[in-house]
Amino acid sequence: MTRFAARLLIASCLSLLASQLACAGDAFVFKDHGKVVRTVSFEELAKISKPQAHNIFEPHESIQVTYQGLDFNALLDAVYGKAWKQAEELLFTCSDGYQPSIPGSRFAQYKSYLTISRDGGAFQLTNRLHNGQLVKLGPFYLIWENAKNEELRTESDTGYWPYQVTTVDLINFADRFPRLAPPTSASKQAKAGFVNFRNYCMRCHSINGEGGRVAPELNYPVNITEYYNEPMLKKWILEPTSVRYRTTMPALGNDLKDRSRLVDDIIAYFKAMRSSKQKPAPEKPESK
Repeated sequence: MTRFAARLLIASCLSLLASQLACAGDAFVFKDHGKVVRTVSFEELAKISKPQAHNIFEPHESIQVTYQGLDFNALLDAVYGKAWKQAEELLFTCSDGYQPSIPGSRFAQYKSYLTISRDGGAFQLTNRLHNGQLVKLGPFYLIWENAKNEELRTESDTGYWPYQVTTVDLINFADRFPRLAPPTSASKQAKAGFVNFRNYCMRCHSINGEGGRVAPELNYPVNITEYYNEPMLKKWILEPTSVRYRTTMPALGNDLKDRSRLVDDIIAYFKAMRSSKQKPAPEKPESK
C-alpha cells in the first residue's frame, strides 16, 4: 500500500468514526399508522445492520458518491417483521419539514440504505435542483442502489431521496391525508391534477394542512389561485427562477412529458380545492 493510499484509508476511517460519533445521540422513529412502534438509537440501528460503504450515482449532484449506510430493509424487518411489506406507502418525516410518501412496493423491488456519512467530506451535498443550495444530510439520508440500475440512475425526480430523515410511518394514503382529495364533483382534469400534486408537490407543500412543511400552505385560509393569476402561477411552477431570483424551489421535472398539461391539471386541482377549504388540524409534536 502506498503512503498516499494509507493516508486516504486513515482519513476515510476517521471520517466514518466522526460521523458515527455525531450520530450517537440520534434516534430513528418507526411508526405504524401514526402510532410509535419503536424509537431506535443509532447504536441499536448499527447492531441490526452494520454500516457499510455504498457507491451510488448522486442525483442531486450528478456524480458518483460513496456513502456509509445501513440496509434499510433489514431495519424494517427488525422493527415491523413482515408487516411492513403489506404497507401501501412509507411516509418519511424530515427535520426541515420535507415529507415524501414512497410506495411500499419500491422497497421490495430495489435496495435502499439509511446513510450516516459521506466518504471524503462532510455529510452534505450541493443540491443543483434547488439552485445550488448546500444542505446538510443528517441525521439520516435515504439512498437507493442505482450504480448498476439504469432505471434508477436516470430518474430525474429526487423526491424518493429524502435527507434529514427522522421518522418513517407505514400508512394508507387516503386515511393519512383525508383533506387532500378533491370534491367528488371535481372535473376529470382536477382529479388528474390531484395525482400530479401527490407525485410532485406535496412533499414540500400542504393543502388544508396536509403535506410537507418546507414550502407554503396552498389552500387554507386563502387558495393560491385567489392571489396568483393562472399565467403567473404556471410560469412559477414551470420555471421558478424566471419569477424569483435565487429561489430554491425546483422546477417541475424538465424531462416529464407534456409538462405544460401537467401544470394545467395541477392548477385545475387548486381551483377545485377552493370549495374544500378545511382548517388544518392542530399540529402535534413529533413523538419520540
